[in-house]
Amino acid sequence: MRRLHGVGSGLLLAALAGCELQEVSIADPPVDVVVVEALVQLGLPNQEIGGGSGDRLSVLLHRTVQGSEGLNEPVPGALVQITGEGGAVYRLRELLDPSSCVSSTPFEGTGTCYLLRSVDLSGLPPLRPGAVLDLEVQLLEGGTIRGRTVVPGEYDFVGPSTEQVCVLLSDQPYPLVWTESEGAWAYVAETQIYGLREALEPRGIEVEIDPLFLVGLSISAADTTIAFPAEFGVFDRFDLDRDVALALQQGLPPSTWAEIVVASVDRNYVNWVRGGNFNPSGTVRIPSVTGSGTGFFGSATVRWLEVLVNPPPQGGVYTAPRCPAAIP
Repeated sequence: MRRLHGVGSGLLLAALAGCELQEVSIADPPVDVVVVEALVQLGLPNQEIGGGSGDRLSVLLHRTVQGSEGLNEPVPGALVQITGEGGAVYRLRELLDPSSCVSSTPFEGTGTCYLLRSVDLSGLPPLRPGAVLDLEVQLLEGGTIRGRTVVPGEYDFVGPSTEQVCVLLSDQPYPLVWTESEGAWAYVAETQIYGLREALEPRGIEVEIDPLFLVGLSISAADTTIAFPAEFGVFDRFDLDRDVALALQQGLPPSTWAEIVVASVDRNYVNWVRGGNFNPSGTVRIPSVTGSGTGFFGSATVRWLEVLVNPPPQGGVYTAPRCPAAIP
C-alpha cells in the first residue's frame, strides 16, 4: 500500500487564519517584542521511517523590532524546553531553517525554529492526550517566557479507526464522525486528495492543483461530524475551481485517494489563530504566555485515516476493507 505524505506536517500553524509571520497582530503591542508560537501535536501521520503515528513539538521564535517596517528577526540561542508529567523534560533542538516550524515562511521575515520530531523523542517518556505541559523559553540576552497547555483528550473516529486504510464508494459523500475530545475548543480537519486531474479529465474538468489540499473546521467541542469531501475547503472557497468544487460535493471520483486528518485543538491555539469567519471582528490574537514576550503555547490531538476509491490507477481493485459507516 502506498503511503500518503504531505498532510499534517504543517498542521495548524496557519490553518484557521492563513497567518504568516509578519501578520502577528496583538492589541497594544510593545515596541520590541519576542513572539512565541509553540505547538505540541500528538498522533500526527508519521512521515519518518516506519510510518504510523508520531508526535511533534515545535516552537517558532521571532522578534518584531521597531524600525524594521513590520519585518521579523530570528531569535537564536534560546533554551527551549517543555516539561511534562512526572517532571519529564523535552529540550527542543534549534534548527537553521525556520520553515520546519511554519507552513509558509514569508520572504520579508524570518524566525528561529526549535523542534523535536518523533525520532528525537525515542527513549523519552511518551506524551499523552489530557496531559498538562509547561513551556519555558530562556532568551540568550536574558528574560524568560512561560506558558501552559492542557492537551485535548482522547477520541477516535466512529466507524473507521485512526490509522485505518479503507475503501470509499465513488461519487458519494462520506459522513465522517468522531467522539468528543475533552478540552477541545475546535476541530481542524485537513485532507490531501490525489489523482483528481486524471479522474476528472474525462468529465471535461481541468484540475490545476494535484494533489489538492483542503481544510474544514468544526468550531465547538460538540461539533464532531463533517461530510467528506463536501465540507472541506472552507478556507479555499474563493480559490477552488467551481467545477472541481461541485464534483467534490458528490464525493471522490473513481481512481482517487486521500488522507484525512482531524485535530482537536486547545483554547490557547484557538485564541491565537482565530480570524475571518472564525472571529468576525477581525484578527485579534489573545496570548497564552507570560514573561519577556508574547505569543501562544497550544496543543492538538490528531486522528487520521487513508481512503481509497476503486479502481486503482494501475487497474485491478483495492483489497482494503470498505470504510465502515458511523453507527448512531
